[in-house]
Amino acid sequence: MIASVAAWLMQDLLQVLAMGFMLVPEFFLLVVVYKIVSGPLQQRRISWWIWFVFAGGTLWDLRWAAIPGMSGLINIAAVAVVYWVWNRTPIGGRSAFLFAGLAGGIHFLSGVAHYFAWAVPSQAATRMFLIQQLLSVPVLVALCLIYAFKAAETHV
Repeated sequence: MIASVAAWLMQDLLQVLAMGFMLVPEFFLLVVVYKIVSGPLQQRRISWWIWFVFAGGTLWDLRWAAIPGMSGLINIAAVAVVYWVWNRTPIGGRSAFLFAGLAGGIHFLSGVAHYFAWAVPSQAATRMFLIQQLLSVPVLVALCLIYAFKAAETHV
């Protein structure tokens, strides 16, 4: 939980520093998704993460957006999709590549949803969206490496 709170705070600080230059990548969402797939898939634990990701998204909206709850709902949908796919994948198929596909996909879709909700389609908005997506790649790679290392240790 501390890592996800730190990711939210880092994301908020970057938003302050990059105002008008770029949309900040959803580091908070990526870290929460990593925490979900790297731990046990108990329903009580997952429901706690769903409430946590909703609170983080809603707090983000209250801080930065005009539509409170939109990021929270996007985050819930993303977490639900990741949990659904991950839970239905056999243990042997739960690889760093699957995690990368899921996390990268939800980050992209979250960015698209925010782009259409907040930005007036223009060249500048498209540039900011592309920067957001490209800046998420190093974080996604780092989380995939951490997951792959952890999976190798647990012999999953």
